[in-house]
Amino acid sequence: MQKHAYLIMSHNDFYILEKLLRLLDDRRNDIYVHIDKKVKNFDFKYFKKICKHSEVKFIKRIKVYWGGYSQVQCELNLLEEAIKNNYEYYHLLSGVDLPLKNQDNIHIFFKQNNGKEFIRFSQNKWDYDRVAKINLLSDYNKTNNKFKLYMYISINKFISKLINRRNYDYTEKFPKYKFMKGDNWFSITNECAHYICQNKHNIRKMFKYAIGADEHFIHTIVYNSKFKEKISFNTCLREIDWDREGIHIYIKYKILNY
Repeated sequence: MQKHAYLIMSHNDFYILEKLLRLLDDRRNDIYVHIDKKVKNFDFKYFKKICKHSEVKFIKRIKVYWGGYSQVQCELNLLEEAIKNNYEYYHLLSGVDLPLKNQDNIHIFFKQNNGKEFIRFSQNKWDYDRVAKINLLSDYNKTNNKFKLYMYISINKFISKLINRRNYDYTEKFPKYKFMKGDNWFSITNECAHYICQNKHNIRKMFKYAIGADEHFIHTIVYNSKFKEKISFNTCLREIDWDREGIHIYIKYKILNY
């Protein structure tokens, strides 16, 4: 039996996380969870016992900051832990996503579309200033810590005057790559997951100074590889409702027309 791995990045709203675990609980799935290290008093024992059929594994915790390289590191940590068991597919979710289809439908869909890489690419150009310019302390670009935010702003103002305004382009160090962008959520095959992890050192070199690298690194690495031919460019199988206030994200596995 080929199993799937669900990779969950969670930092709040653990009521929804509990619901998510119950909906994913299936003998065909294993679940890997990262709980942000900034979270206090998380009840690991309780959440470990929720699933009756899936194995739930909590990976080593790090502090994750929006837009910083820590988001990339967290995704890579989840993938590296999961690929040890060679799953058929790997699905990255947040802790506040819920599936719209049951597990039978989900597994049928992936059997029918076996080998495809579900990574949605943006129709817009990649964020040049966020990736090509040097941004030090990127983990602090949205922090509530006033001192860390002040350090981030001050240091990058200096860097901007010294380097970035001189038409500096960090991506020129990687001329073989076409830089791409899209949604950070994905459903990818075992071979593709291994390939991404094999390139972790290269990923760090390319994106360690970027803001929002989580929306660029997998797209860039996979697009510039043999897996490009297997990408389903227009969908990552997540449904996003842009009509209501805020962003409402759903996981939606359905039979697609290719």
